[in-house]
Amino acid sequence: MKKVVALLGSKRRGNTYHLLIQIKALLAENDVDLEIIELYRFEIKDCAGCTVCVSKGSCILSDDVPQIMEQLVKADGIILASPVYLQQVSGKIKTFIDRTCSWYHRPALTKKPILCVATTKGSGLKATLSYLQNVATQWGALNAGAIGRTIFNLEKHVGKREIAKFLQLLDDPESYAPTLHQLIEFEVQKSLALTLSELDTAYWNAHNWSNQSYFYPCKRVPFKRAISGAIGNLMRKRMGKRNTDISH
Repeated sequence: MKKVVALLGSKRRGNTYHLLIQIKALLAENDVDLEIIELYRFEIKDCAGCTVCVSKGSCILSDDVPQIMEQLVKADGIILASPVYLQQVSGKIKTFIDRTCSWYHRPALTKKPILCVATTKGSGLKATLSYLQNVATQWGALNAGAIGRTIFNLEKHVGKREIAKFLQLLDDPESYAPTLHQLIEFEVQKSLALTLSELDTAYWNAHNWSNQSYFYPCKRVPFKRAISGAIGNLMRKRMGKRNTDISH
């Protein structure tokens, strides 16, 4: 049985929580277990902005974040779920995401599908889901789609079609076809890793990503790969020259 972990950024067991319960039932029909982590029940301190996690690979804070991050790493798939608070995700899930800064430099969730879920009684649904999907991309994960509800369809139950892509990617992650934006984001991350940090360079080399056009073999449109590769090569050339100029 595959294991999926959902991060819930709501203090109340309201609309977003009930969507997760519906998803849990659908996943169970496909031999997938869902564990819901209610972030408000954990100690999650504000990021100090010190970048020690990036430069040294450790965090100066002591709380429940490392435990939660480890659960995500061990999961086969992930769900990010939040109600919309003033046009965006809740503060709690944003605080947790801030603490994962090192995952942008040294992605730990590659080949894991992420489904994004949000509900709102007002506006901001599109922006909230878009933000969560961008986070998934920067973690190196697979964007497995989004499920959203507004005041007009809060009572609509989650259908099998809404989780079909998520289930497909759980079974076959290499069937994923990254977008041009995601390929370019990969090149940006690679450029930073290979030119600015020995720790990042060692991590990327150990995972054999340094000479790849994405984190793993998957469906890629050749012209998109050519565009993103050209952008990446130019970026690394300029960043390398800048570092040389600074050193002199």
